[in-house]
Amino acid sequence: QNVPNPFRSSTTIAFQLPEAGPATLTITDVSGKVVRVLEGEYSAGFHEVELRDLNATGLLYYQLSTPSYTATRRMIRLR
Repeated sequence: QNVPNPFRSSTTIAFQLPEAGPATLTITDVSGKVVRVLEGEYSAGFHEVELRDLNATGLLYYQLSTPSYTATRRMIRLR
């Protein structure tokens, strides 16, 4: 889960990967419009990604995708 939630200017999403490889973090608004996509190669273990300056408010979804795993969570950005 992201911390803090809800948030105003920035939030941090933490995640654990069981193996090294590519991962994609996709942020969408409630209508499904893509707000931001972060892609990268990550080592196995714990990671944190800080999100700043999102051009959307209200209910947002983030999806973490790897070749073997996908998880979707929600977060709230206040004005």
